[in-house]
Amino acid sequence: MAETKTLTAKEILDKKFTKDVKGYDALEVDDFLDRVIKDYQTFQNEIARRDAAIAEEKKQMLALQAQNNTSALETAKQRIHELELENASYKNKLAGIASADPNLNAQNINYIKRIQALESFVWQLGYDPRTLKKRNS
Repeated sequence: MAETKTLTAKEILDKKFTKDVKGYDALEVDDFLDRVIKDYQTFQNEIARRDAAIAEEKKQMLALQAQNNTSALETAKQRIHELELENASYKNKLAGIASADPNLNAQNINYIKRIQALESFVWQLGYDPRTLKKRNS
């Protein structure tokens, strides 16, 4: 059974999480990251499967060259070319997700840490950071 990806690069980049008192809902973030990891594994498995198919086709091509079978040799070359194009497509999709903007992820983490520190400070002052209204003590 072939695995299918569930996320696009745009969905990963545009994902918005529900805010909790102490930041983002950890379970929601963990669930989303589990989906991202599964998609990465799907892409990597597909690339590995296609690499193996390319290697097998090249092995068969060498055997055909030794037999001097030109028609079968041309068919094998065409199949290798098709597999290499498909593999390049998968690698581009995986690279597109991985390199959307590496600085953006680090920058977002820094913003989240700063927001969490500010929310914690506001909470300690006796205010609810979501409403900025005085909490009932």
